[in-house]
Amino acid sequence: MEVWLTAMAALFGAIVGSFLNVVIVRVPRKISIVKPGSRCPGCAAPIRWYDNVPMLGFLLLRGKCRSCGEPISARYPFVELLTALLFALTFLRFGFDWTL
Repeated sequence: MEVWLTAMAALFGAIVGSFLNVVIVRVPRKISIVKPGSRCPGCAAPIRWYDNVPMLGFLLLRGKCRSCGEPISARYPFVELLTALLFALTFLRFGFDWTL
């Protein structure tokens, strides 16, 4: 049971990490974090929801935009993975608590 809950904490962490990527890119540029949706920085093509799955989308696309082939920064999956690991470790240390 603890393995499953740890995996759920990691999954939630990856989702939070994906949102953190949005904040990291948009806030310094004074762009809304709500709209427009995610776009390729090279060709401005909208990123499809299934290409935007944390870490998995990057791996399936081999780190490139589906539309133009422009490389996607490795920072995106790194932030998602790091956040997932931190959530999992925090869950293992504190359980389901406000700390998590």
